[in-house]
Amino acid sequence: MENSCVFEDLISVYNRKRGLHVVVLYLVVGKWRIPWNFRVWRGKGTPSPAQLGLKLIKRLPKLLTKHFRVMILADTGFGSAEFIHEVRKLKYHAIIGVAISRKLLDGRSLRHLHKQGQQVRLVGLDFPVTVSWYYLKRENGRLEKRIVISTRPLKASTIKWWGKRRW
Repeated sequence: MENSCVFEDLISVYNRKRGLHVVVLYLVVGKWRIPWNFRVWRGKGTPSPAQLGLKLIKRLPKLLTKHFRVMILADTGFGSAEFIHEVRKLKYHAIIGVAISRKLLDGRSLRHLHKQGQQVRLVGLDFPVTVSWYYLKRENGRLEKRIVISTRPLKASTIKWWGKRRW
């Protein structure tokens, strides 16, 4: 059997990118980042990457979750209200990238905020989050504003520091 046939069922298109899409759960302890577990997203009609991420989080060993403070770090692909609510149900806090177009209860979008570290209420969430942002330099040299929220009240600088390192 050819090697290309072995992976054919695992190749899919997600956000206009064709390839093998993997959700990876890392443990970060001090300076160490250790890949702990992963799931392959199998494409449309299967559990979403966010649902796969939740499955991985729910399977963390109790030995770890009892002895260490768990903070979930996730990129924008995991910024859905469903994912954030489920993480909170598990009694964990999270720092998650969210879309800049995400709406506040007052109708504005996150892109219109000017003060980092403020607590805001997002549409779809029944609790406040603390917001921060940083600027990511793209391949073309342009800066892109990236929004990061925390379900735990933290200083903007702390949220930004963790938010930049969530990969």
